[in-house]
Amino acid sequence: MSTIQITSQVSTEDLLHGVESLPTEELEQFVARVLALCARRKANSLNEQESKLLQLINRPVPATLQSHYDLLAQKQRANTLSADEYAELLQVIEQIEKFDAERVQHLVTLAQLRQVSLDKLMQDLGIRQPDYV
Repeated sequence: MSTIQITSQVSTEDLLHGVESLPTEELEQFVARVLALCARRKANSLNEQESKLLQLINRPVPATLQSHYDLLAQKQRANTLSADEYAELLQVIEQIEKFDAERVQHLVTLAQLRQVSLDKLMQDLGIRQPDYV
């Protein structure tokens, strides 16, 4: 794990500069931990079920799965993807889609708990719909 040297008084700009130097996989893990921290802080004013749902909603696609997808997608764009790799890419896409579907289900459950529409919940949480929708 990388370390970031910080002084006792650190501006958010300096902290961001330090985080910027992390390798991608560690950056993703750091972001996941920051999101979990935010969810825990919000949990003080939320019930346990809402808190758990927010943690699940903010959970990123596992870094190993994302990096595997990125590699295969890059090969596909370069037209160097073998037939076996194409089949593998389809399996990875299916796993990511399943992960995303579970996230949407958690959003729907949270919207129902809060008695708001899914659109309103996503707006409240700052979640944008994908461009392809």
